[in-house]
Amino acid sequence: MAFNFKRTQDLGGQFCIFGKLPRRADFIRINATHPAASQLDHVIADSLVLLGDDAARQRYLRMPATSLLTRSPDGAWLSLGVIQPSRDESGRLYPLVAASLLPSDIPHPSIGVMMLSNELFFNGLQEQLRNAIDNAVEMVACRQYLEAQALFGAGSLDDIKLAEQLLGRHLSMTPCSHLSTLLAGSGDTDLAALLLSFVFHSQLQRKFRGSLSSQAYLLPLPAGDGEDMLAVVTWLTLFSAATTGLTNMSVQCLVIRQPEQNCLALVPGMLTAPMLAQCWGITLDPRFVIDVSDKQAPWRSHQSYAEALYILSRRLGDSQFSLAQLCDVMASLSLSIV
Repeated sequence: MAFNFKRTQDLGGQFCIFGKLPRRADFIRINATHPAASQLDHVIADSLVLLGDDAARQRYLRMPATSLLTRSPDGAWLSLGVIQPSRDESGRLYPLVAASLLPSDIPHPSIGVMMLSNELFFNGLQEQLRNAIDNAVEMVACRQYLEAQALFGAGSLDDIKLAEQLLGRHLSMTPCSHLSTLLAGSGDTDLAALLLSFVFHSQLQRKFRGSLSSQAYLLPLPAGDGEDMLAVVTWLTLFSAATTGLTNMSVQCLVIRQPEQNCLALVPGMLTAPMLAQCWGITLDPRFVIDVSDKQAPWRSHQSYAEALYILSRRLGDSQFSLAQLCDVMASLSLSIV
């Protein structure tokens, strides 16, 4: 169910749908002039330019949908929705996009709880877009789905409470070794190094705000349905804990499903065209990935890094050390170095 942030009646029920359908020549536009939709449209258009050859275009068409939570560059709006690669009847490529648009200046839960409480919303929206593309139907049903989700707020607080309970239970019952195993399946990334990059790279961003190019974390997800969203919210919750001492962290995320590996692109900054192009199957250039294994990374020279690494490594060595306990440690580390 879509999370409802109604502040006043005039702000309720905002959403957008735009993109292309295989059996239509025109461009679908429903509330597409909304500032958040227009800004996302620009990034999408720039990302499609990166489809350099026919093989890349064919891979684009084979890619499944991506769930996303993005922020407009001015920080005023959150977009919570789905992007599905598509084309028009002439073969011109452009995805089908549908999202709820939420003002960011009102109270809302943590990004992890927001994603978990909207899991059914994401699944339903993916089904709406698949049906529109496969059966050449109009977007009336999708529009009604978004309208109903945006306007139905009676159960939203219950959804949030349930998501918080599920997340709390998962964190308290799951040992940290679960994440180490997940990382080992996708490379040789050390969990302690990754978690400390959350803390110290974010501090570096705060210090040099606006001077650093935008980069993303690429975090592995399991393949199973349901398990991937729990992993998504676990990574997001750990990042939130690791940045407890910071304010105005503009976090965005893409839940990308690829044949090779599902991953969470966690973006602590501006969403760029190369990052979004991962939704089309394009590998993200290493320049735009935060390299947590780089022993020469500038954040490792922080005077508190060695001590933090020692503390965290000792705790992670305990086989009974839970994710909930890890969140507490990360929050403590974040507050201690501000």
